[in-house]
Amino acid sequence: MSINHKHSFLWSGIIISFFTLYIIFRTTNVQSSEKPLTVEEKYPTVFVHGYKGTYNSFRTMLERFENQHGWGQKKLEIYVAENGSVVYKGSLSTNPTTPPLVQVIFEDNRASLEKQAIWLENAMKLLHHQFDVSNVNIVGHSMGGLASTKYILNTRDSLFVPRTHKFITIATPFLGVTKDSYDQINTGAAVIDLKPESRALKKLFLNRHLFPSDINVLSIAGSGDDVVNVQSAIGSQSLFEKNQYQSRIVYDPSISHSGLHETIKVDRLVGDHLWGK
Repeated sequence: MSINHKHSFLWSGIIISFFTLYIIFRTTNVQSSEKPLTVEEKYPTVFVHGYKGTYNSFRTMLERFENQHGWGQKKLEIYVAENGSVVYKGSLSTNPTTPPLVQVIFEDNRASLEKQAIWLENAMKLLHHQFDVSNVNIVGHSMGGLASTKYILNTRDSLFVPRTHKFITIATPFLGVTKDSYDQINTGAAVIDLKPESRALKKLFLNRHLFPSDINVLSIAGSGDDVVNVQSAIGSQSLFEKNQYQSRIVYDPSISHSGLHETIKVDRLVGDHLWGK
């Protein structure tokens, strides 16, 4: 073998060795950066739509969480029929590798607060019995936040539903819907419950001392929300007076009531509260 060939062979070996070391370093570095989930990050986060809400209400937010922010993955959709029966699509792992996201959809999206709370309880019982879920976070938009509050009050001593760890309300009318024409252009039992000073809302505040004090609560309001004003959305402060509580106002007149679950500004507030993102 000539000297030139020996040098070429030697350099080829060196290059291959460096390339191999580089691949090993890259692989090790990637693996070390993917930290295993904490216990709290494994808790499913349940998203509950509001009055007249549908699958589409939280669809794009969940898509952003999964594909844009990398904050989790939607694993389960739970559909609750008007008679309270529950069907689901998807599954939950006992040892998830990314925060699991769950979407709850009510067939009757104009029902009373009492009914929606019972339906949410049925969905939570499914999580507990079918998938052995012991802890959840809840994110509710508009009436979904009220239904979730009522559900938590109803089941505070129940052993058959998961414990609620963190709770976020987005544009939830704790002091009622403040838009004057709302009850003229909308129908259903929910409209009665959403009026300021309604019996359903008064009952929530009357029973506020029963709300579990260990739940970490965040209420989000929007300055551009013409359905639920800021005062109503953060009226939750007196309801959750025993809890670790925060309120945040999104100051942007261009973001409407429904637009609050369509903006990255709210995404960031939710991500920070749930996972410190």
